Amino acid sequence: MQLIQRWLSKGFILPAATVCVLSIPISAAQAALVTYSFTGDVSTLNGPLLSSSVGVGVGAPLSGTFTFDNSHATGGNYPGAVSGLTLQVGSYTVNFGIGANAVTVFKGIDLGNGFTGDRWKLDTAVAPQLNPMTMQPITLNGYSPFKFDLNLDREGSIFANTDMQNPPSLSSLTGIRWRLLFDNTDGNVVSIRGSLNSLTAVPLPAAVLLFGAGLISLVGLGAGGLRNLRGSKA
Repeated sequence: MQLIQRWLSKGFILPAATVCVLSIPISAAQAALVTYSFTGDVSTLNGPLLSSSVGVGVGAPLSGTFTFDNSHATGGNYPGAVSGLTLQVGSYTVNFGIGANAVTVFKGIDLGNGFTGDRWKLDTAVAPQLNPMTMQPITLNGYSPFKFDLNLDREGSIFANTDMQNPPSLSSLTGIRWRLLFDNTDGNVVSIRGSLNSLTAVPLPAAVLLFGAGLISLVGLGAGGLRNLRGSKA
């Protein structure tokens, strides 16, 4: 908005559409949201979760997306960075939940089994899908999902530091694990675990790219119109 005011104070005449577009506030967080899609499968699950009705079992497919804010930050732990998650195991759907979430970048930690290395981790609260008829949570044999986490490990070193950064490519990793935790009304906790076979950044929608290109064109037209106007007065 300050840019518009400076232009107008100097006699700039901008198209109305340009003024409207440039007046829309865009925060740093909005500009830094990135989305990844992923696929994988189930390797282990606790007995109580076995449910053939929704295709959940060893070897069942996993697919989903997650969205997080990758604005530059330091410290290694970034609570509240995750803003979206979709998840489907077999035909069972899990949604992004209200609660704690974080992206964490570790360097030189114990990865287990005697290995040391780096880790990119995402964890977030999740919630079960609601039955559209009853609006009640759809559970697996009385168990409801409450947390999802993803660990991307590399034995040795892969990160220069623990600043906020995007997840590394799967081909560079030595360990890829996801886990979906469930509990029941008695407080018993069980899980479904597996690995990923793809992790891909989702491109910005074409509409967003066109918006940016249109904005640049409008600004150019406004400046060009000013030059022509001033030239004619001279």
